Order: sequence, then C-alpha cells, then structure tokens
Amino acid sequence: MNKQIIDRVVISGARGFVGKNLKKFLSKNKISSIPISRQNFKKNQFPSLKNVSHFIHLAGIGSESVAQDSFVKVNTDLTKTVIELCKKNNIKSIFYFSGLGVSKNSRSSYFISKFNAEQLIKKSGLQYTIFRPSYILGIDDYLTKNITKQIQKNQILIPGSGKFFLQPITIDDVCKCIAVGLQSPKFSNKTIDLVGPREITFQQLIKKSAPTKTKIKKINLELAYKRALTDINFEYGVEDLNILVGNYVGNHKKLQNLCNFKFKNIESLNT
Repeated sequence: MNKQIIDRVVISGARGFVGKNLKKFLSKNKISSIPISRQNFKKNQFPSLKNVSHFIHLAGIGSESVAQDSFVKVNTDLTKTVIELCKKNNIKSIFYFSGLGVSKNSRSSYFISKFNAEQLIKKSGLQYTIFRPSYILGIDDYLTKNITKQIQKNQILIPGSGKFFLQPITIDDVCKCIAVGLQSPKFSNKTIDLVGPREITFQQLIKKSAPTKTKIKKINLELAYKRALTDINFEYGVEDLNILVGNYVGNHKKLQNLCNFKFKNIESLNT
C-alpha cells in the first residue's frame, strides 16, 4: 500500500471533544496540526495554511436555539467556506464528520444540514473522506456527561422503550481511524460509517453505566418530545431524541477492513 504524504493537517472544531483528543493523538504520532475555531470563521481571519495536506472538518452544532447559530449556517455554510479555504490554499483532501443515519431521506433539520454539507464536499472536486459517526465515547464526551449529570440526580430518564440500538465507538479508535485514513489512499472518496464493533440498546448502555442505587425511569416518547421543546432543563434536546430513537447502526466490517486494527469494546470504558 502506498502511503500518502502528510505535511500538516488543519482541524476545525479543535476545541471540541473529538478535536482536542485528535490534536493530542496526532501530536504523539508526530503529525503537526493547525487548529481553527469558529471565531476564525466569524472574523474571516485564519492562520497560515501553507504546506497543509489535509483539512479535518469537525466544526458543527448538534442543537439549535434562539441564541445560537442555525444548523444551516454552521453545518452547511461553514462547510462551503472550508471548501473555499482548501481550494485557495491548495489543500487537496478533506475529512468531514457527518452523522450516522444521515441520508437523502433525512427529515430532521440537523441531518438535512449534514447531508447538504456532504453533497457540497462530493461536488467540490477535492479528495474526500466522509465519516458518519455513531456516539463517540471517552472521557468528557457528550453522552457520558449527560448520563453522569442524571446519575448525580439519582435518576436516569429513558425515552420510550429504550430498546433502540446504538453502535458507539471509543475516541481512541476514532483518532486511530483518522490517522490511518490520512496515510491510506483506500479512504479516498468514500463515505464510511464510524461505528464500534458492538450494537447495544440504549437501555443496556444505561444499565451498564448506572450505579445500582440509581433509579431508572422510562418516559413516554411523545411526552419526552414535548418536554424537549418546552423545557430548557430537560435531559434531552429534540435532536438528541431523533438520534437516540433512530435505531442507527452501521457497517463496522467495512471500517475494520479499511483500518486493520483491533477495535475496543465499550466495556473497556468507565462510562
């Protein structure tokens, strides 16, 4: 296999959970990275992007509110700016984090914004790798923080039956996948499910995570959506619920064959 040459990589969203971990991982593996934040995009001021081989585009939002930018503005329009930056600075390759379950038939605003960003990338003429991640678990990830916060209140809410499937992947494996992808032409112009080796129901994940004394309570799904729309302090947002109940699982075998390393099971994590 011919390894691709890596000069430096750019990471947008470098302050987020994946970005922070990826920057640290690449540094350990002697790959230089340049972080770009949302402020850079807002001010239209960027560091020098000379001798950059790949743009890893992680920046995005997963929920909307009156105070925040919209899905279209951040997830789609920002991707358009990233493509322009790549072309202007002769960056040939882009890695994009979309979402597991994103498709042309998507109905949620979040998924639609991600699908439209994918289409922009595919039509850009750049080499691309589109990852569609499931829940990414590790220290300080979004889902674990949510569950931990509920554990501190001695009660965890499970929307609906809780029997919908997830296929989480560890942050360590995500970083390894990206590092392999940066060096392998096999990832070029592919859309890849970024999923772990095991499917697990949300209910099973909660039972695995929660101390025995924590009360686990189910909430009617319709009521959960109403609460998500009207109660800012509710444990789940609308898009959280859409993703949770979507039963989104992916093709781990394809990822395994591309990466060729042993993936961790989520049991190895202290959620």
